[in-house]
Amino acid sequence: MDAIRKLKLEDIVAGIPGGFFVYRADETKELIYANSVVWQLYGCRTYEEFQAFVGNSFRGMVHPEDLEFVERSVQEQIAIERKQFDYVEYRIIPKSGSPRWVADYGQLVQNEIYGEIFFVFLSDVTDKMANNLERQEQYLKQVKDQELLQAFIQSTIYAYREVYIINLEKNFGRMIYPDDREGKEMGNYTKIVERHFEEGILAKESEETLRNMLQPEAIRESLMCKNSVEYHYRKRKGDGMMEWCATTVTVCERREGIPVMVVMCIRSVDNIVKREEQQKAILENALLNANQANEAKNIFLTNMSHDMRTPMNGIMGFCDLAMRHVEEPERVWDCLAKIKESSHILLGIIDNMLDMSRIETGQLNLERSDNNLVQLMDDVYGLLKGKMEKKRLSYRLDMEGVMHEWVFCDLLRMHQILVNVVGNAVNFTGPGGSIEVKIREIPSLSAGIANYEFRVKDTGIGMTQEFKKKIFQPFEREHTSTVSKQQGTGLGLAVTKNIVDLMNGSIEVESELGAGSEFVITLPFQIRKQSFKMDELLQMATETVKTENLAGKKVLLVEDNELNREIAKTLLEEEGLMIEEAEDGDVAVEMVKNSNGKYDFVLMDIQMPHMNGYQATQAIRGLEDEKLSHIPIIAMSANALEEDKRESLRSGMDMHLAKPIEMDKVLAALEWMMLKN
Repeated sequence: MDAIRKLKLEDIVAGIPGGFFVYRADETKELIYANSVVWQLYGCRTYEEFQAFVGNSFRGMVHPEDLEFVERSVQEQIAIERKQFDYVEYRIIPKSGSPRWVADYGQLVQNEIYGEIFFVFLSDVTDKMANNLERQEQYLKQVKDQELLQAFIQSTIYAYREVYIINLEKNFGRMIYPDDREGKEMGNYTKIVERHFEEGILAKESEETLRNMLQPEAIRESLMCKNSVEYHYRKRKGDGMMEWCATTVTVCERREGIPVMVVMCIRSVDNIVKREEQQKAILENALLNANQANEAKNIFLTNMSHDMRTPMNGIMGFCDLAMRHVEEPERVWDCLAKIKESSHILLGIIDNMLDMSRIETGQLNLERSDNNLVQLMDDVYGLLKGKMEKKRLSYRLDMEGVMHEWVFCDLLRMHQILVNVVGNAVNFTGPGGSIEVKIREIPSLSAGIANYEFRVKDTGIGMTQEFKKKIFQPFEREHTSTVSKQQGTGLGLAVTKNIVDLMNGSIEVESELGAGSEFVITLPFQIRKQSFKMDELLQMATETVKTENLAGKKVLLVEDNELNREIAKTLLEEEGLMIEEAEDGDVAVEMVKNSNGKYDFVLMDIQMPHMNGYQATQAIRGLEDEKLSHIPIIAMSANALEEDKRESLRSGMDMHLAKPIEMDKVLAALEWMMLKN
């Protein structure tokens, strides 16, 4: 599900158009991230090359002569805690050595991990600055021809709606563009500004801020260490709609370092601001997704920690009790039974985690084969029979509505669906209650296909209507005193729902708090004729296994874990088998090669350090001696997924048994292989 997927910020911001980088707002100005547009602007081919070139600091990105006023701008934003983007233009020196101009839109953000950081959008404005009024000042000093000078000014100011020349010292202003406006404004600068405010065309939130910024004293102060400043605000257009505008104030004359003459240009930046807002929204969404992914991870880890520690606590606790009462067989036997029960709970949690992971990554595949529904329901009942008897639950199976018992389905996943649903009914039904499973076959319009409806009804505690809406979501469990006593992750029904969906079926629930629940699962199956397969024959062998048939048989046990070897060897020797050990696949191959045919079976682990079980099996199957190359090899591995089982068979093994070791299945497999050969 989406809650335990991991999301990387780099994957999101890499698609932002233009340059983007993030750096710390502290003394170090350390870079946290820069996209490819930024480091390519500096002539670098990789992010690592860019980090080294600028010293992994924002200071190294700025032209030394511009660094002071850029840092002053940064400090001003920190001091007044502005929420809008700060805009500043400055020079950089790429690896080529030729300075370029960039426009910097930065915003201070408080981050839980890094503290105060700056998000910055960067663009190359070298061409724009060639026509900037700031550059015009230098150009005008060199041009003697007044006609040419006037033509140059006119060609530049067309980019603006209004252009003013302002004498800050005398508080005098004059509009120089557009030159065709009636009653062209000129005279006292303060009155000109106030007249604009009196017209009521500024947005209320912009009026006071802009009024303060445009006072002569404020302009002089802001331009003491800068050549130009820019203010953004919202203004009402002729059609009544609001738009973003920018007023740029540029120094054209200083006296003893103090600005006395400035040019004020007004232009629309509505498209630019909207684009920035879109980029900001993208970034905020990326941060939100990252936070949600982090929260989902924390929830996942918390659930896993709690639900895995609970049965593990039982295992460790009953082991301790058994060791303390080793002279009391009944007490020890009771402890061992509870250890086994806790082990199965822990194994179920691990299986659900793996299944959920495979579902989210789209790796859960169905392995369909011929299966008998009667046998399937017998298997489910057999797994839950002990719990039912312990709670004195009555159980009724009704299959009168089934006309075809043999269907083409994934047996493992059907076991999983029904054990989850019927198992929940057992867990949440009190002593003396009842469970009814009713299966009926519904004809389909498609030839050879039938819809099978499985109804699982109990007289248990039921659930609230609120919880019923989210029962199939991962990690969801109803928080009541009764439910909280049940162990689990809340993944079982989420996994079940996804498997049912994968089978093109449906699952629904009807429930009332205190009045029980009924789950209805509908699945389409292809109808098949009666047949037998290996898993069923193995199950039959499990029920009829005679260990005396195995007495004296020689087994090569291949296992790299010493403790696992000891457990398996002890259990097998107690059944009369003779065991030799190999700690790795390459050792096993040599032992088989030099055995002169003395081994009857090989029990092969998969993951081993030097040669894994697949490779070892292939090496044995490739031996020249036909007797040795055909020795029965059974995988006995913690690799328990369906793909692992298929890989074992592809490598040449005869069968795959999943750990933890269940001796009845191991013995049945050995006897089956003995009878087969």
